[in-house]
Amino acid sequence: MDTSLLREILPVKGQVLEHFGETDWSFFSRQPRAVLFPHSQEEITSVLSLANENNWNCMPAGNGTWLEGCMNTDREVNLIVSMSKMNNILVHEPDNLFVELEAGVTLEQLQVTLRPSKQWLPLDPPGKNSSTMGAIIATSSCGALQTGFGRPRDHVLGATLITGDGKTLKLGGKTVKNVAGFDLLKLLSGSWGRFGVITKLIMRLHPLPEADRTLLFSSNQAHSGTSLAHDIMHTPATLQSISILSPGLREELDSENTGVAVRILESEAAVDQVEALILERTDLLPCKRLNGSESEAFFESLKNTDTDSDVVIRIKCLPSIMKNLIHQIEALQSLVADDSLGGLQFLAHYESGILLVLIDKLKLDDDWLAQSAETLKEFRDTVEQQGGSLTLLFAPEALLKEVTPWGSLDELETLCAGLEKVFDPNQILSRSSAHRSAE
Repeated sequence: MDTSLLREILPVKGQVLEHFGETDWSFFSRQPRAVLFPHSQEEITSVLSLANENNWNCMPAGNGTWLEGCMNTDREVNLIVSMSKMNNILVHEPDNLFVELEAGVTLEQLQVTLRPSKQWLPLDPPGKNSSTMGAIIATSSCGALQTGFGRPRDHVLGATLITGDGKTLKLGGKTVKNVAGFDLLKLLSGSWGRFGVITKLIMRLHPLPEADRTLLFSSNQAHSGTSLAHDIMHTPATLQSISILSPGLREELDSENTGVAVRILESEAAVDQVEALILERTDLLPCKRLNGSESEAFFESLKNTDTDSDVVIRIKCLPSIMKNLIHQIEALQSLVADDSLGGLQFLAHYESGILLVLIDKLKLDDDWLAQSAETLKEFRDTVEQQGGSLTLLFAPEALLKEVTPWGSLDELETLCAGLEKVFDPNQILSRSSAHRSAE
């Protein structure tokens, strides 16, 4: 690869990085030929046009904190195009509750900027706070707050996209109702960069809540974790999160029983009223209260519980079958190493129908790959037979290759492949990831 051509497009020192540490910008012990840091949309357009001419595979990225996520292990990446240097907040209109920003702005940077206006963007993606807004939208990363506020796609009003063949598309706008016909904007969330590089976003904001309270319950013989969550879900009030935690997942909860964490984000006057309604639904079951910064810190730590796991599985299902699936994850116990400290754990966002399964340490005996792959495929079949879906978010490369991140894509893959031919005809973007919309 002749990187001198790239340096003509990106002339500022540090925009073309060819030499980096052993683990920097790496995925499955491999590294790209170069990492690019464009400063403008024009530079991205020129990079993608050059990549098309030379048949270079490109991976859009933010700060590079999750390059291995759902990756297609059969395809190499020549260039990583990082948006981290395009990190300006362009317009903030507090009265109209929206902000326009470049895709390299981190969520942490945005929240700090919004706080003086008593506003925020209610997203809590897993992982580090250095995640960029473009990456959060492209991967549809979200956590417990999706229960009360929705998924990333629900917060996006508009976006600018540079397609795989170098065209610029402006999607949506600064109002909620601004789309007629096919809504490509919604497809960007969870597209994993399949159609292009997101350069700008217009996000809908929310008032910052006055009070933040978390109620922590422990299940017992009369109230199983899922039954308790189900009862709380039917409280006549808006709840921002109802999460079920496997025993021992968090030190704040009973290590022997399943825990349920309920987050209330309301006015000072309303938070006590909502708590009273919840306790009425649970027959006054004892609970532990976390207020303010303690509540925020609890959920901040909760979204990072999968950081050191060898395998992370996400299941999407109806809340009504959550109880069955939590029992059935015991089928994965055979994958866990005998000396694993964390073992097999789970975290469920009940009302959203999201179940995360965490394997702290895989059993790596002589026949581990074949046995692990067979077990995971059988478990995926079990989930799909009940109307759910299973995504292998993170696993060793060999296991990802055997199982694939997703199961059968059928009509969805046909639709996305058709759109890809329009927006990335030479497939310079889709070669790097085994994409599927997370929506």
